[in-house]
Amino acid sequence: MKKASIQYNIIFNVILTLSNIIFPLVTFPYVSRILNPSGMGVVNFYSSIGNYAILIATLGISTYGIRVVASVREDKSKLTKVVQELTLINVLMAILVASLLLVSVLFVDKFQSEIGLVLITATSIVTSAFSLNWLYSGLEQYDYITKRSILFKVISLVLIFILVRKPSDYILYAGITLFSSLGSNILNVFYSRKFISFVPTKGLTFRPHIKPMLYLFASMLAVNVYTNLDAVMLGFISGDVAVGLYSVASKMKWLLLMLITSASAVLLPRLTYHLSKKESHQFNKILSESSALILLIAVPLSVYFIFMARDSVLLLGGDNYVDATTCMQILMPILIISGFSNITGNQILIPHNKDKLFMIAVSVGACVNLILNVFLMPPYGIVGAAIATLVAEATQMAIQYYYSKEYLRGQISYVVIRNIVLSVVSASATMCLIIGTLHFAPLVNLALSASLFFGVYLAVLIVLREENILRFLKKAKV
Repeated sequence: MKKASIQYNIIFNVILTLSNIIFPLVTFPYVSRILNPSGMGVVNFYSSIGNYAILIATLGISTYGIRVVASVREDKSKLTKVVQELTLINVLMAILVASLLLVSVLFVDKFQSEIGLVLITATSIVTSAFSLNWLYSGLEQYDYITKRSILFKVISLVLIFILVRKPSDYILYAGITLFSSLGSNILNVFYSRKFISFVPTKGLTFRPHIKPMLYLFASMLAVNVYTNLDAVMLGFISGDVAVGLYSVASKMKWLLLMLITSASAVLLPRLTYHLSKKESHQFNKILSESSALILLIAVPLSVYFIFMARDSVLLLGGDNYVDATTCMQILMPILIISGFSNITGNQILIPHNKDKLFMIAVSVGACVNLILNVFLMPPYGIVGAAIATLVAEATQMAIQYYYSKEYLRGQISYVVIRNIVLSVVSASATMCLIIGTLHFAPLVNLALSASLFFGVYLAVLIVLREENILRFLKKAKV
């Protein structure tokens, strides 16, 4: 199978990421105002439960599948066998998990009040087994992933603006989300015929997949503890309004984090491929460039949005969500922490089959998050949730670094770090001088301040002759 260039894959994944940012920026302010914090809170509550359930149903296939597909993608018969094995496991687990959710309605009072959302959640769990995103990522089919995703985002956007008109339409909003994922999954199944056979393969074996899948499943479950559990625990401890406020702050964090990791997300299958071919030089070259890129993006974004958290919250949610400002400021350093974790985890430990070590790191982080949530949420609400998440992310990042430092040695240039620090300090000093003069609408404040902050940041990097920036500018001219 012909491999697309890394640059080609990065371009499409960046486009995908930008669409994942732009569409929520269009829909979220509208929906958050229509549904109010309580409506947004209940939708996010069940969305978080659905995310957990889908995570359990996939058993780590979403990551493991990328790696194993990348290693056999040049052999159609092996690829077909692997896809059929993993899909069958996923389908059986999805049916089991969805059934358990439906049965739980009999015992959980909170579920009984929202049967419609429970049914939508259960349906999304079953249909998730046919997403096959891991197949297309392993095959580096990022152009297809991007085009398909944008198509259904456009359809969903139109449906949201047409159908979601009042606070009671929160079920319609959840249903539109289900429609989008269902349509996408159906298209994925039909398109997969280009790469695999639908004829049942004899001699399917499941045992070789179980151990690495379970390690990665445990890792992903732990990661989700401090991505989705916050919303679930806040729902039980502080109510739907707190979940709604927290969702605005965490939404901005995830939008920015997607931007940071988009360029490097395409590298897992390529890094796995180079390791399978014992091409260590190519592996190290890609790792070095990716590390520099992530830090060059993550550090300034984190600092800028600490300054401009209030305007960001007002833009996303309006005046009703202004209390989420401090929460967002606390979450912003996670952009740097998670960016670095992406290097140590997704680009070093996982491609090297160090699944157990990756699991240990994120599991410790999850335990820290759970314990801190219990102690900090009751007295401090969403601020306590944010502090718990920040500490958990820092903990697991530190452990990942310890396990990956052997591979990371020499891959991150201290010159790059110096250049980033000097540029961010210069841009921050400029922000301190002008931030008191920004009294316009949130969108205008963000546009003016971003132009100044990132303009100064880029200018200082150029003056310092940061080689990664100069190389990018040279390619852009071409």
